[in-house]
Amino acid sequence: MLRTVIVEDEWLALNMMKRYIEEHPKYELIGAYSDPVEALKDISRLQVDVLFTDIGMPGINGLQLAKRAKQDSMQIVFTTAHREYAADAFRVDAVDYMLKPVTRRAIDEIAVKLERIKRLLAMEALNFKAPVMKVQCFGSFQTTNQDGQIVKWPTKKTEEMFAYFIANEGQIVNKWIIADRLWPEMDGSRAVHNVYNTIYRLKKTIEEFSLPLSLRTMNEGYVLEADVAIIVDLYDFRELSEQKELTAGQLQLLQNLYSGYLFQDKDYPWCINLRESLEMTYLTKQQHMSLTLEQPASPEQ
Repeated sequence: MLRTVIVEDEWLALNMMKRYIEEHPKYELIGAYSDPVEALKDISRLQVDVLFTDIGMPGINGLQLAKRAKQDSMQIVFTTAHREYAADAFRVDAVDYMLKPVTRRAIDEIAVKLERIKRLLAMEALNFKAPVMKVQCFGSFQTTNQDGQIVKWPTKKTEEMFAYFIANEGQIVNKWIIADRLWPEMDGSRAVHNVYNTIYRLKKTIEEFSLPLSLRTMNEGYVLEADVAIIVDLYDFRELSEQKELTAGQLQLLQNLYSGYLFQDKDYPWCINLRESLEMTYLTKQQHMSLTLEQPASPEQ
């Protein structure tokens, strides 16, 4: 879970954000402050994953608070009513900013990004020396555990359900949606019965291969949560492709990640649109790569 602190001097906004964070399964609220000075005193002793802070506050504004409170593993998200503050936000290495009024949907959508960065930071801290689980989604779909053992799925539907959770990175997926996506030809009650059975098999496989994953029941649905020790090419591809500007090295890495279509050797109807979208993203970035490589080097002065 994301250990979270909120700093907001407007009581109404603070209480709304507290409620959204407390009700969300991916966040653990460890502090909520209306006074940034008090927040600064406590943050230094707390192990904070995420700091949501308003920018325009009396005494110490959010930008000053972020600079003084920043920890190596802390992610900062600014909340502001003024879009023009965005540039200033990124100058202090903010992960993102949200325009007020902050909505439940905004809190939910940014959770996946925050979790992904938390995993990357944790793996960097380990210097990648610890054994990791790997999931290859592009080209041939394959999963190996931390011992390098290829995961053998008990049924094709168990593997497909795992692929569906991976594609919906960190999202809570309603059981009826899973039933409709994986068993579209069945009526609702029979399909949901299959969901229950396949969830059971998936949990047993996670235990059998000691995968650093947990499958939790949430609000009439399920969420697959990953420990730090997991590398997924799809997640790395998304992380890179979301950046507006890439270096030549990053573009080459993107090309290496895209080793084929998404789940290329699997016939999953639910992934067709996602597969086409990722292909279009790759082709666009590849075109950018070609243009970048074709540009002549700048003449020496």
